Amino acid sequence: MPEAAGYKGLARLEVIRKLNARREWINHGLYKLLLDKDMYVLAYERMKSKPGNMTPGTDGDTLDGFSMAQIEELIEEMRNESYQCKPVRTAYIPKSNGKLRKLGIPSTRDKLVQEVVTLILEAVYDSPEGPYFLECSYGFRSSKSCHGALREVQRKWSGVSWFLEGDIKSCFDDISHEILVKLIKRKITDQRFINLIWKILKAGYQDLDRTRRDSLAGTPQGGIVSPILANIYLHELDVYVQQLQGELEKGKARRKNPKYHAISMQRVRMAQNGKADTEEYRTLGQQLRSLPSLDTHDPEFVRIKYVRYADDWLIGVTGSKELAEEIKERIRTFLKQNLALTLSEEKTKVTNAKLEEAEFLGYRIRKGRGQDQKVKTSTNGSGKSFKRRSTGMEVVLKAPIDEVLKRLHQRGFCDGTGRPAHKAGWTTLDVDQIVNLYSSVNRGIQNYYRPTDNFPELWRVQYILKYSLAKTLALKLKKPVTSIMKQRDVGVTVTRKDKLIKIVFYRNADWTVRRDAFTDEPEIDIVRMHVRLRTRSKLGYPCCICGASENVEMHHVRHVRKMDGKKNQGFSRVMGILNRKQVPVCSTCHGKIHRGEYDGLRLKDLAYDPRKPPSS
Repeated sequence: MPEAAGYKGLARLEVIRKLNARREWINHGLYKLLLDKDMYVLAYERMKSKPGNMTPGTDGDTLDGFSMAQIEELIEEMRNESYQCKPVRTAYIPKSNGKLRKLGIPSTRDKLVQEVVTLILEAVYDSPEGPYFLECSYGFRSSKSCHGALREVQRKWSGVSWFLEGDIKSCFDDISHEILVKLIKRKITDQRFINLIWKILKAGYQDLDRTRRDSLAGTPQGGIVSPILANIYLHELDVYVQQLQGELEKGKARRKNPKYHAISMQRVRMAQNGKADTEEYRTLGQQLRSLPSLDTHDPEFVRIKYVRYADDWLIGVTGSKELAEEIKERIRTFLKQNLALTLSEEKTKVTNAKLEEAEFLGYRIRKGRGQDQKVKTSTNGSGKSFKRRSTGMEVVLKAPIDEVLKRLHQRGFCDGTGRPAHKAGWTTLDVDQIVNLYSSVNRGIQNYYRPTDNFPELWRVQYILKYSLAKTLALKLKKPVTSIMKQRDVGVTVTRKDKLIKIVFYRNADWTVRRDAFTDEPEIDIVRMHVRLRTRSKLGYPCCICGASENVEMHHVRHVRKMDGKKNQGFSRVMGILNRKQVPVCSTCHGKIHRGEYDGLRLKDLAYDPRKPPSS
């Protein structure tokens, strides 16, 4: 295979992408990529800055101290096939409903291997040249997002009669290893690569009592490779629904609405007789705008819409309720017989699109008029605005304000009635960090729900966060809330490099409804990005403190905190000035960092600036 920029593994990855643009392509020899050093360097670059990688697995190791020597050890284990996954450390995190979610934390070396396997599987199944996955699949994919799935529903599902909200019970925990591997073998015949997949699936886990238990089913919770394995598994559901669409859909177009057609012809005759300026003509026009032009209950017109994000899926049925129920039962049978999965009885339901609201990806969805308007403004292909009538057939997206307020209460921003409260746990942070945290929460909620038809109702969320921030700052600074709220904006003044900087809470002032305000996922040249990540990697660089080139490893910190130049917080102060979470150091200097011997080190004392390549 050809090489690109001297990186054989990355060039092979690009060739695999192009070959897999043909859906029938069968892949051989993928295991060779696991013997390529550049694949591991790229995997390290993709995962190095995520704070979760500073959480130890069952072996107690983190990314701190990672080196090229460890990559070489892994490659040797892969070459003689002696590599074995360590058990996953189990942790439990609280869910919004009061229950606990099981989370697995693999060891650092296993995360690295899983990242490499993910790179290979993405090249096979999600090639930008032509993905194996269907367009209806949006979860955990490049250039796909929650907003992309929701935009699909808003723009292309107008006129649906019923929503089928789908939920699979314990989906990721119940995935059958045997069925999953069987599905993978359709595209990959490399037995050594399949054996590695088996090792990842059968790694087992260490429970809270430190007892090792076998993994009998499910993808590794918290594992890097788990999302794409789940997509490979649930792709079969996508294909089945696509088959249902071909089988059950009928009719080229809806028949005309007789009532609408009769009124329209009556207006035509009145206009021909010179009665276009009469009150009767205008009244008929109002009636016309309140009616759909096509028969919404045409039994000879059936359409089925489908979209999936991870294990959450939604089906829109233009047809009868009986048809929606039939689809539900057929999917239940397919999941049970073909994928050994169970449809959740309490969460899977058929919803009347006109009278009820379906829930999908944190949105509430129904058919109707946005903001109860009969005349709406739209934009045509050339970008010009025009007015159009709305007869209640379009899809309306709403933010669940009550649920958002409930989550704010659970996180301590307000009490159960929505009254703002201070967050005592955040008072240990710097004042600028507190303001930025509140701003990020407010901005995140508003960005996610910006396309909703009830977006103006989110002013309540901003109000709670603003006054919660004021109370938190007042508690930290030991000042009355009134002194914090002197101005319209809540903010603080901090010193950065001898300059006064005002940090202000993000406050939105535009509450207009913008139904097209979806956040687009950027189209990324993945190969170019991979080459850039690889060439910028500091793995293998000399020690930035003493300049030694032997026994060099990466010193990691979980977070970089901005320093004001006055506080001395050990070597982390240098990391803050460099704005880097990782720097290359030799093992001797690394030990001195952790012992505090370099706490007084200054930037000019370094052997070279690790933000730039060392001069040869």
